Amino acid sequence: MAELRRDPVTGNWVVVGYKTVKSDSVGLCPFCPENEHLTPKAIREYKDKDGSWLVRCFSAINPIFVIEADLKKRGEGIYDKMNNVGAHEVIVENRSHTKTMSDYTDRDYLLLLEMYQERILDLKKDKRFNYIQIFKNHGELTGSYIMHPHSHVLSTSALPQRIELEIAHSKIHYIQKERCLFCDIIKEETRQNKRVVSMNSSFISICPFASRFPFETWILPRFHADSFENLHDEGTKRELVGIFSDIMKRIEKLTNAYTIVIHSSPNVVEIGSHDEEHIPIAEHFHWHIEILPRDFRTSKYKREDEFYVVSITPEEAAKSLKEEKV
Repeated sequence: MAELRRDPVTGNWVVVGYKTVKSDSVGLCPFCPENEHLTPKAIREYKDKDGSWLVRCFSAINPIFVIEADLKKRGEGIYDKMNNVGAHEVIVENRSHTKTMSDYTDRDYLLLLEMYQERILDLKKDKRFNYIQIFKNHGELTGSYIMHPHSHVLSTSALPQRIELEIAHSKIHYIQKERCLFCDIIKEETRQNKRVVSMNSSFISICPFASRFPFETWILPRFHADSFENLHDEGTKRELVGIFSDIMKRIEKLTNAYTIVIHSSPNVVEIGSHDEEHIPIAEHFHWHIEILPRDFRTSKYKREDEFYVVSITPEEAAKSLKEEKV
């Protein structure tokens, strides 16, 4: 079984020994209607009045994290590791194989966002999971090999490195100024109006000041909120749909490959050592959606928002390298 290993230099957790299993369904899209037998049984489905599914969620065929295991945290000298306990689900976003987000209707977006919220809320009931991450890879440059529109849900006891950094820096800002870092960013971006792409009464979209990718865009609520999954007001949801749809139409005119990641608060009240100030994450963290376009200029770089997943263990790699004749 694969396991999580902590890098003692950076503190980042890496999934080591993850093996993929090739599908026998050559030439068939497992996500298309009438091919449901090629995927695990649905965990959740939204259906139309005729009983046909509109959005499906099921366990991944090749899960990075597995739910049927104990954490079994252990040490190996100075090194820390644990079992890759968690959940890995796939959300098929609609029935069409060729539809992309620029073609989505408001109803498509609403159903998808509601499925995202439902899965986060459900998985947060399991207190072994400290973080639930929603992300979507679209296009070959992102590593996606199934073109049918779909998203991933990862639940794990370890936090992605970028989320840890965001929480740490937002906490420092709050301690210094007693204000949310993201709220301050929104105020400054609105004041300068140099990186704002669009805005409505509830949301703003910006190209962040220190963008990692060309045309990187964030969508943030203009009100303070730490959890995407707790957005319940229907009018506010529709405003999110409006700005999300607008941005994706613009993005897809520039590139056919992108990653979308929802940064919501972890499944813990606070993070930090015993000697740090105890401030609830809800006070200083601010949920947002990051859209990361990919092209030939950026495809060689790894994103910071996902876990590194390595198929070969370092022990196997060292053995192979030793045996290699030179």
